Amino acid sequence: MTVTFQPFDVPGAQLVHGHAFPYGLQIHRPDGASSDVPTVEDAATALTALAEAGRLSELLQQHGAVLIHGVGNPSADTFARLINAAERARGSHPFVQIGLAGKRTLVADNIWTANEGPSDRRFYQHNEYSRYTRFPANIHFYCQKKAADGGETPIAHSALVYERLQEAVPALVREVHQRGLAMKMVFRAPGHEGRGNEFNWAGEHSFGQEFEPGDDCDTQKAKVEAQVRRLTPTFRWLPDDTLELTQHIPGLRRSPGSGRPVWFNGLVGRYGMTRDLGALEPPHLGRDGMTYLPCDYGDGTAIPTEYLQQLEQVVDGLEVNLCLEEGDLLLVDNHQVSHGRKPWVGDRRILVSMWDGGQAPIEAF
Repeated sequence: MTVTFQPFDVPGAQLVHGHAFPYGLQIHRPDGASSDVPTVEDAATALTALAEAGRLSELLQQHGAVLIHGVGNPSADTFARLINAAERARGSHPFVQIGLAGKRTLVADNIWTANEGPSDRRFYQHNEYSRYTRFPANIHFYCQKKAADGGETPIAHSALVYERLQEAVPALVREVHQRGLAMKMVFRAPGHEGRGNEFNWAGEHSFGQEFEPGDDCDTQKAKVEAQVRRLTPTFRWLPDDTLELTQHIPGLRRSPGSGRPVWFNGLVGRYGMTRDLGALEPPHLGRDGMTYLPCDYGDGTAIPTEYLQQLEQVVDGLEVNLCLEEGDLLLVDNHQVSHGRKPWVGDRRILVSMWDGGQAPIEAF
């Protein structure tokens, strides 16, 4: 059967610069159709038509995020069929991950599990891979299994975050604008990871992309360095083969579509997690056994704790907490919108897909 999309009001949505955030679309079947639920092929055809007409890109540019409800048949294969059709119709291509600091599993074509860290751990707002110099233009979420309790997917509009920070913590915005940010990361050697959010520099989508069977440690480290240099020239090896790297990023960027400045970084995410894990003070060792170095201004100057606390308050106050239902598809313009994760009880399975191209690049502000 032929299906179309009809707008609906997303509970808790905000009005940002005259547009609903996020924008809601509901799968609609024609009157008299024999089935209440469209097939995956029906939904993919409708989504492809929306993308080919340029309407999907227009909605993402205007609203930052689009929640599509009513697809049904929640599975990794369903998500793959829908998102691959839509993004290829937009002229996009899959984002190739480098520097993954967490655990994800590939479950279908260009489809990954969301970070598999412990269910009691909150992930604070961040634009995907914004701590690095390369990042996807879009990150899309799909609910395969809804948690029994909790597990919301909070999103925040990065242009609104910038504007509210200008009012609440203007000194932080000014300093980030002038100095940029130094985002520090630590990757342990294989076999020396912590507990709960295990990752190391040898991961296939961290820096082990070019490893071959039989590579010795020196060969592996040389290959790791080649990948790291695609992101930053600032890194060092510690005596225990731990890798430390620093990304110098602007922290503020300008949205390609609207031209508005956006708060584009993972600063509040790193601060919140580091605090929750008890790693704010040297040697910055968290309760999970991993090291979380603080993020500084780009010139190495420490960011005052009071600024970080105010930053968290502002960002938390702007979150739209989405309770995704099974089969819900959340499309996100990563350039304009950050995301996070709330703790949950029971089983929960959110899948992600990351894409690039199909739109103008985002530039520093």
